[in-house]
Amino acid sequence: MKIKKLIIILLKITVGIFLVVTLNRIFMPKYINENKDGRITQEYYRNSGLWDVIFVGSSTVHSGVNPLVLWQEKGISSYVRANASQTMWISYYMIEDAVRCHKPDLVCIDTTFIKYGDDFVEEPSTRKSLDGMRMSSSKIRCIEASMGEDESIWDYLIPLFRYHSRWKELTLDDFRYAYYNKPVTVNGYLPDDEIKAAQPGELIYEKDGDTELSSRNVEYLRKSIELCRSRGIQVFLFKVPSHSSNWSLDYDRQIDEIAADYGVSYVNFDAYNEDIGLDYSVDTPDEGSHLNTTGATKFSEYLAGYLWDGFSLRNRAGDKKYSDAFDALTDR
Repeated sequence: MKIKKLIIILLKITVGIFLVVTLNRIFMPKYINENKDGRITQEYYRNSGLWDVIFVGSSTVHSGVNPLVLWQEKGISSYVRANASQTMWISYYMIEDAVRCHKPDLVCIDTTFIKYGDDFVEEPSTRKSLDGMRMSSSKIRCIEASMGEDESIWDYLIPLFRYHSRWKELTLDDFRYAYYNKPVTVNGYLPDDEIKAAQPGELIYEKDGDTELSSRNVEYLRKSIELCRSRGIQVFLFKVPSHSSNWSLDYDRQIDEIAADYGVSYVNFDAYNEDIGLDYSVDTPDEGSHLNTTGATKFSEYLAGYLWDGFSLRNRAGDKKYSDAFDALTDR
């Protein structure tokens, strides 16, 4: 009888867990027709782990770095772990999560979002980054580092608490895609075919006021470099090219100093716009802040050569496992 009771208890616990997980998945936003960047994090875990380079950063990365182009140019296998308004601390935990079970050859850390302060909190974007992240100690620490003062960690660990009020908005898609959505990214890259020209003229930074990097951003940038170095992973700091004046040469100076402390390199690719061949009358969807599909292709072609020449990377084009994986991306 004791064994029978134990079995019944275990069954009840199993059913309870299944119900909670299922309800979480039903009530969480699906990002089907809009805000598709909310699916970037979860799609990472569907990949077979066949990548040698990992990119982290904000939306400038997931719109500006196309792993398929890196593959076609140099046989570089890569993945983009970047989300809208992704802070330096979230990027750190994305790296920690990625290297737990896999050692890439190179981690590329975009610094575009480092200009925002320690108290930056944008709950919708944070949720896009974290809701799709697998449960782990990295996710828990990332939640603690990212959530606002009026938020509860349990709202992130059990999203049903946060999204329960969506019951009035539920559609058939919420049930249909509770456990699976068709991929929308190319190894984390999210294509954007829109065109909205930037204002013509030379790029001039017009950042006013205090341009000192915040202590927390500096801390997590250093932690990211140290984590990679401790595991023998090469590190590259960079800023995706743009035609946005919302930057300061003083940021570059401070990042250069941090890079020098660890013997790694930093490049602000704004200075290479002409070499890359970017034309911000056609290569941007939002007046220069991000790159669209044509802009991402140009930058990724240039970046492939830059990384190949500057780092020890492998050309995987002759490896059938890799070529089959990237052929599948081409066929989407």
